[in-house]
Amino acid sequence: MAHKIFIGMLLSTLTLQAVHHKMNLQKALDSKIVNVNVYSLGGYQGRCMKLELKNLTRDSLIILVEAGRRLNSLDEKYQDILVAKEELITLSKLEQKCFEVKGYCCQASNCAPSKKVKYGINKLADSNLVTLAKYLSANNFEEIVEQQAIWAISDNKTTANIASAEDTILLPLRRLVSGLKGEKLPWYSFVSTTYVYASGMMETFPLWLRGKIKYDIERENYVTMYVKDEKGMPVCQIKCEWKKSGGNQEYQLNIPVKGLPKGKYTIELKSPEKQLALEEFEI
Repeated sequence: MAHKIFIGMLLSTLTLQAVHHKMNLQKALDSKIVNVNVYSLGGYQGRCMKLELKNLTRDSLIILVEAGRRLNSLDEKYQDILVAKEELITLSKLEQKCFEVKGYCCQASNCAPSKKVKYGINKLADSNLVTLAKYLSANNFEEIVEQQAIWAISDNKTTANIASAEDTILLPLRRLVSGLKGEKLPWYSFVSTTYVYASGMMETFPLWLRGKIKYDIERENYVTMYVKDEKGMPVCQIKCEWKKSGGNQEYQLNIPVKGLPKGKYTIELKSPEKQLALEEFEI
């Protein structure tokens, strides 16, 4: 009797194990065992998308919605959305479940979607966006930081837009993004804002430039900082002050750049006798 009970328990355990299938969403879609509908919740960042996922089988499913999946807008005027947080969804047999997905615009030149705009489930984005999305999924940043990181790759926006009150915390993210783009890490960052027009079109404006420039000064002296355009004309804040002598000093910058047109600029620190430091930045 005990032997039969043991066999019965073993068969029951194997049955339970057999009906719980775990797989990523792409495999479930390829196998045609789930049905998915995707809608915008309105907006272009954060938990802005809704997925309706239906299990078409009589087995339980555990579905991993992958970070890096690119949800494509069926209306071309709206932005595609990159999923930036993995979601693990459990479905009992034939169950349908709705859940929110964290994602970000990856087409900055298109319009932000309004509520209930329908999307296609699509597939994974290109390898750079997938790498970034997995990194964002494994970490926790402000929404504006994650959005700027994605735009830096998807729309070739400047990596300098990846900024927050604590820029040092963002250094690994900025290094990852600049590495994926194959560019030198910017020495500066922009505090910026993104404006969404009534049409849904969007534009990002830099407000402040932050960073540090290093300099040596042989004796205490009166120094002047210039911000100049490509023609060498002063265009922004010009600051004059006394600085003590010393080597390998740092000048902390917090310069208003709102309203400056796109282009290349230089920041120059000079004493009456010579140039102490020169750095370039681009808007």
